[in-house]
Amino acid sequence: MSADVIVIGGGAAGLSCALVLGRARRDVVVVDRGAPSNLVSTGIGGLLGNDRYPPRAFYDVCRQQLAQYPSVRVVAATVAALHARPDGCTVVLDDGTRLDARHVVLATGMRYAWPAIEGIESFWGSSVFHCPFCHGWEHRDAITVAIVRDAASLERALLVTNWTSDITAVVAPGTLGTDELGLLASAGIHVEPGTVRALHGHDRVLTGVELGDGTRLRAEALLVPAPHVTRDDLIERAGLDLTDDGHVAVDAFGRTGHDRVWAVGDVSDPASTVARAIAAGSTAAIAIVRTLTRDRLTSHDAI
Repeated sequence: MSADVIVIGGGAAGLSCALVLGRARRDVVVVDRGAPSNLVSTGIGGLLGNDRYPPRAFYDVCRQQLAQYPSVRVVAATVAALHARPDGCTVVLDDGTRLDARHVVLATGMRYAWPAIEGIESFWGSSVFHCPFCHGWEHRDAITVAIVRDAASLERALLVTNWTSDITAVVAPGTLGTDELGLLASAGIHVEPGTVRALHGHDRVLTGVELGDGTRLRAEALLVPAPHVTRDDLIERAGLDLTDDGHVAVDAFGRTGHDRVWAVGDVSDPASTVARAIAAGSTAAIAIVRTLTRDRLTSHDAI
């Protein structure tokens, strides 16, 4: 099977890219394992036109819209290997199927590295959140506990003061300096020394946080640091350049260090939201169409 473009990943970035390519009448194959990172969230916050829309329903609508364009095919599979050459790319699926294309777009997303806390998975996407701008509104005026362990989580805790004034920061002794602790105090955030061991509640509704020493704090929401990490080693095996924080290095259009490989969404953007992912997918698609057009006008070589 061959195509102009293979999009690896069927989240917001990948589907956005495929939509623009399909509307440009490019042959596109979307390889989708069907596991967007935000699937368990109760709603997508801050997405114009789809604010608070359930992710599963959102992706269903996206795929329905893609189905209108006959040059776009969606394959339910996992990619086992990616081989990039100067004249094109080959993608090998987990069943051994080989797909050839002029360009490949990596939209594989990332997974969240949750803190090791008993019960966190039961509340993730509802009472437990990591992005104030994505979920702060849903937790407005809530009794909130924030795990603060570094500069990034400190900033997020301070940002949450835009939505609630009842915040307790759990800080492991020795992780923050005097100045950082002073910032929390000046923001009206109570500091509780220790670490979070377990969460308590029912039906995805948080009621309390248990610390390592057994202390229990009342909590309706928990803000956690959850950095992005790669889902698998496909990116590393493809030999692409990475940033210091482990994301794929790209230019303003999503092109990697290899002219035939692009990366969009969480995989290349540490601050990606659904809105940013959609924009990145669209931007890369437009750049790819321009590249394909230029190549067609200057060469008649086929893959």
